[in-house]
Amino acid sequence: MIHKKDEIKFVLCSREDYDWAKKILDQYQLTEKCHVLFSPVYQKLNTTDLGNWILEDHLPVRLQIQLHKLLWGEKPGV
Repeated sequence: MIHKKDEIKFVLCSREDYDWAKKILDQYQLTEKCHVLFSPVYQKLNTTDLGNWILEDHLPVRLQIQLHKLLWGEKPGV
């Protein structure tokens, strides 16, 4: 069972992943049940593109990025 304090995170590689995630949001009404995060796979999906899609579709989700990878790259232990 999903609770309001829970979070569900979708890790997306492509526009196809994004469109699938939107269908799941709608099918299960997830944004009404919990916090939803969309995160791009590092160096696979452009963060700006994902952000624009979210804004264009007026999705009530959070955009989450791997900040440590943007700052320090693929360094182990960071």
